[in-house]
Amino acid sequence: MSDTLAEVESALATVKHVLDALTTRGDDEAAFDLAKAQYAASIRTSWPSNLSTLINPLEAVGLNQALKLTAEERADVAKAVEVLRRACDQ
Repeated sequence: MSDTLAEVESALATVKHVLDALTTRGDDEAAFDLAKAQYAASIRTSWPSNLSTLINPLEAVGLNQALKLTAEERADVAKAVEVLRRACDQ
């Protein structure tokens, strides 16, 4: 479980980094949608199911080619989505 926790913490750090990147680059609508999901995940009490609220918005950000994310950021998003899905399935 400690490996999973470390991976989830890394995935959540990716969410924060991507939020900062989207905001800095003017992708405000996508940043707002992701921030809402991040907030919803943070106020719920049942981990890991509360993390599931982040999966779809984060995946949508990673797949949206109109957003100004780098290839590395998109790869980080894909990895974070995978980690969150795995954590929620445990």
